[in-house]
Amino acid sequence: MKRRCLVTDACQRVHALVDGELGPEEAQRVRLHLATCATCQEELGRLLQLKALAQELKAPVETRAPAAPPQRSRAFRPRWSRYARRGGLGLLVTVMASAALVFLLPRAREPRAELLWMTDAPTRSLELRSSYPGADVYHPYETLRAGGSSTQQPVPLAEMARLEEKGDFRGIAAAYLLRKDVESAAAYLARAGDSPEVEAERAVVELLRGDAPEALRRLEDVLERVPRHPQAMWNRALALAQLSLELTASEQFEAVAALGEPGWSDEARRRAEELRARATQERESWQGALKAGDAMRAHTAVPSTEELQRHPGLFRLYFYDALRTARTVEQVRALFPVAETLDTLDGGTVMRDAVRRTEASDLRRRTPLAEDYARLARREPLQGGVPAFLARLRAAREEELLLGALLHAGVVDKHLEEYQRLTAATRDPWFLLLSEQEHAKVLASRGELLQAEQRLLGAVKQCGETPVAYRCAQLERQLAALYRQLHRPAEAVRHAQAAWQWSRKDGAWGQELVVLLELGQLSRFRHQPALARSYLYEALAREPKSCALKHFVFANSASAHLNALEVDEARRSIDMALQCPDTLTASGAQVLADLARLRPSPGDAERLEKGLAALRGSGRLEAGQSALLTQSEGRFLLERDRAAGEALLRRAISESEQFPRSNVNARKARTYSYTSLLLAAGKAREFDKAFALLSEELGGALPERCILGVTVDDERTLVLVRGADGQLQGWYDASRTAPLRSVEGLIPGELLMPLRACERIVVAARPPLHGRAGLLPADMAWSYFLPRPAPVVAPAVPPRRLVVADVEPPPGLSLAPLGAWGPPPPGGVLLSGSAATPGRVLEAMTKATEVEIHAHGLINLEVSDASLLVLTPGPDGRYALTAGEVRSRRLGGAPLVILAACRAAHTSPTSHEPFSLPVAFLEAGARAVLAATVDIPDAQAVRFFEGVRSRIQAGQPVAVALRDERVVWMERGGADWVRAVLAFE
Repeated sequence: MKRRCLVTDACQRVHALVDGELGPEEAQRVRLHLATCATCQEELGRLLQLKALAQELKAPVETRAPAAPPQRSRAFRPRWSRYARRGGLGLLVTVMASAALVFLLPRAREPRAELLWMTDAPTRSLELRSSYPGADVYHPYETLRAGGSSTQQPVPLAEMARLEEKGDFRGIAAAYLLRKDVESAAAYLARAGDSPEVEAERAVVELLRGDAPEALRRLEDVLERVPRHPQAMWNRALALAQLSLELTASEQFEAVAALGEPGWSDEARRRAEELRARATQERESWQGALKAGDAMRAHTAVPSTEELQRHPGLFRLYFYDALRTARTVEQVRALFPVAETLDTLDGGTVMRDAVRRTEASDLRRRTPLAEDYARLARREPLQGGVPAFLARLRAAREEELLLGALLHAGVVDKHLEEYQRLTAATRDPWFLLLSEQEHAKVLASRGELLQAEQRLLGAVKQCGETPVAYRCAQLERQLAALYRQLHRPAEAVRHAQAAWQWSRKDGAWGQELVVLLELGQLSRFRHQPALARSYLYEALAREPKSCALKHFVFANSASAHLNALEVDEARRSIDMALQCPDTLTASGAQVLADLARLRPSPGDAERLEKGLAALRGSGRLEAGQSALLTQSEGRFLLERDRAAGEALLRRAISESEQFPRSNVNARKARTYSYTSLLLAAGKAREFDKAFALLSEELGGALPERCILGVTVDDERTLVLVRGADGQLQGWYDASRTAPLRSVEGLIPGELLMPLRACERIVVAARPPLHGRAGLLPADMAWSYFLPRPAPVVAPAVPPRRLVVADVEPPPGLSLAPLGAWGPPPPGGVLLSGSAATPGRVLEAMTKATEVEIHAHGLINLEVSDASLLVLTPGPDGRYALTAGEVRSRRLGGAPLVILAACRAAHTSPTSHEPFSLPVAFLEAGARAVLAATVDIPDAQAVRFFEGVRSRIQAGQPVAVALRDERVVWMERGGADWVRAVLAFE
C-alpha cells in the first residue's frame, strides 16, 4: 500500500541514504519508510538519476560491471521491497540512469544491436525467445551444467537511453530479458502498450519467474490472435516442458520445426525428439514393470535391482501378492533380494521381516488357500464365492492372506474394523497408510466428506515422517478428488500437484495419467482454460487409443470453451468427444445441455438419453451427482419442451434437498436448476414468476420495495427491480458474446431510475455476480444480500469491540508496515504484534459485537480461492486467515465486521455459490461486513472506516452510512478506491 506523507525525519534522511552515509539500522528504517511514501520515492528517483549520471560520465558504459540478477520470490512482495533489500539499490540506479542519459547523448546515432541484444555472441544463455525483431537472432543455446550463471554483458546504458528517447520500451524490455533481469523488463513492458508481441514478452517474464500457468494463458491469447507466432509457439513449448508435459511440449516444438526458421527449426526438432524419447522411455519402462510384476506374482522371475529402483511402489504392490501366493520355501526365498532392495529404498526392515515370517510358516497347509488367493488377484471366479473364501481364511488364521483378499474382493467397506485391525498388526507404513485411505473412502461413500478429509489429512501428515511414495501419491490424489467434490479448488490443486510429484518420484507413469486428468478438471473449475487443455491433452497423448479418455478430455475441453463463450470451439470439442459411442460423462451432459440453446445438433437428444441411462446404471456416481444429471437433462429439454424441462428441474431441486449442505454436487444441482428456471421465465417476460422464483431460491420473502435481483449465465442476463413504489420491472437479454469482465453498466439506466428514490437498496445478486464492485452507482446506498436467516444476538452478549492491528507479517512476504494503531479502543480489545495470530483472532471474534481488522489483504490462489488476511504467524507458522477458517466458526455476538485490508472482498469466480471473506463472515454469524475489492491506501483506511463506523453507531443503516461517507470522500477528490468498498448484509 502506498501512501503520501508529510515531511518527516525519515524523508530528510533520503539524501544520506543515497550517499551511503547511514548506518545499517538507520538505513533500513529509511528504506522501510520509502516503501510506503510516494513523495520520498519521487525524491529518490531524482537523486538516483543525478548519481547515475555522475557515474556514467566517469566511466565508459561498455566496461561497467553487470548488476546481480534479482532474487525473486513467489511470495507477495511489493517491487519497492526488492529494491530496499539491496545495499545500493543497484537495479533502480540502472533504470534511472538510462532515463537521465537521454538528455546528454547524441541524437543521431541508432542503438547498436550487438550491444543491446548480444547478437555478436557465439551462443545464447536464454532458452526463451524474444518477439522483438532485433533480439530474436538464432545462436545455439548454452546449457549451464555447473549450476552457476553465465557471464552476461553489462546493460549498455547509452544504447538503452537511445531506445528510451525513441519511446521503444519493448526494445528496452527485450534487452533486459536477454540478461534475465525480469523486474526491469516487466517495468518497461507495463509502458509498452498492448499487442500480441508485447503479450508474448510478458509471457517470457512469467516463465522466468517460474509461473508457467500464467505464461500459458498469455501465450494462448497471443496464438489466438496470431496462430503462427514463432516466438509464442517456442515459448509455449518451453512452458509445457516446465510443467513436465513432455508429449504436448514435443508436439509444440514439432510445430515450430515445421516453420522452417534457420537454426530455430533444427533446435526445435532436436528438442521434440528428446522430449518424445524421454516420454517413450518412461512409458515403456512402466509397461515393462507391469509385465515383470506379473512374472514375480506368478513366481516365474524376479525383477532386477535396476527395475526395482525405477518403480519401487509398483513392485512393492506385486511383492505382497507374490509372497501370499508362494507355495514353496524356494519361492519365498527368491523374493528376499526384492525385499532387501525395497527396504533399502524406503527404510526399515518390514519387507524382509515379512519374508522371514512366511518362510517360517506351514506353506504346505497354506497352499490351497494361496492358490485361491492367486485366482482372486487375477479376477477369476472362486468356487463357493468370495464370502466362503474369506471364511476359510479366518478359520485358518491366515491373516496376511485375509488382508489382501479383503482389498482384492472390494469388500473393505463391509469389514472395515477387521481390516483396520489386520493392517495395524503389520506395523508396515504401506498398510497403515492404505488403511487410512480405505477408511476415508468408506466415509466419503457415506457422504461424510469432512470426516474423510480429516482422515486423509492425518495420513498425508504421516507421509512427512514415513514417506512411501506410491501410497502417498494415492492419498494426495484422493484428497484432491475430495476437495474437488467439496469445491475447494485451491486445496485440491495443491494436493493434486503433490500427488504429481510423488508419482514422478516413484516412477509411477500409469498413476500420473489420473493426476493429469484431475489437474485438468481443477484448472477448468478455476477458469484457467489454457492450463486445463494442456493437462488434458497431455493425458490423451499418453493414451490416444482410449475412447473413454478421449471423451473425458474433449468433454472437459468443451466445457472450458463454453466458460469463455467460445461456442463454435465447444461444439467441435463435444463432437470429438461424442465420436466414442455410448460414452458420456457428467461434464459432457452439461455441455450438451448448454449447446441445446447455443448450438444444437440433431443427434444430441439420443446421445444424451443413452449416456444418462448408462451413467445412472454404472453404480459409480458420487453422492449428489444424480441430482446434477437430472438438472442437465431438464436444462437440455427446456429448449424443446419448456413444461417437461421445468418438471425435471423441479425434480432436481427436490433431489438436491435430500443431501446435507456440505454436498457440493447437490448445491450445484439446486443453483443451476434455479438459473434455468429464472432465465426461462425472463425470456418469456414472466417477471412476476421470475421474482417469485428468486425469492423461493433465497429462502423467504424478499422486500417488496427497493430491491434489485440480477443473474447472468453465459450469454444471458436477467434484471428484476422493485423501486420505492413497489412496481416490478424486468429486463432480459441474450446478446453477450464474450465473458462478463466488468459489472459496471450491466444494469440498464431505465431500471436504475426506480431505485433512485430508495433510501437503501437490497441487491440479490446470484453467483458469479455477488460481491462484484460497481454493480450500482457509488452515490446510491446498497448492500449485497446473503440468503440465510438473520442472526439473533443473545441478550447476555455485552458490546465488545475487537480491533486487530499492528500485525507482524512473516518477513518472507516483505510487506510494508502499516500505520500504528495506538491504545486499545475504549471498552474494547486490541490484538496486535505477536498476539495477532490467526488462532487468537478467530477465538476473540466469537465473542465480539464489532470486529475491525487492519492488515494486508492478499490473493494467493495456492492458499485460497478467495482473498486472505495476513496476520502474525502462530506457533505453527500459519499466518493466513482464510474464508474457509472463518466460515467454520460461530460468531456469537453477530458482529459488524470491518475488513480494512486490500482486496478483502475479492470473490472466487464460482457459478454455484458466492465465496469470499465477507460471505464467510456472514455465514459464521456476522450481521454485516464492510470490505473493498481493490487496494486501499494505508493512511486513508483508518479515517474512512472510522467515519463509516461512527455513522452506523449513530443509527444509520450500514448501506446508508457507507454511501454517505463515500460521497464525502469522493467530493474531496483523490479517493477513487472508496467506490470499491462494499457492504454485505
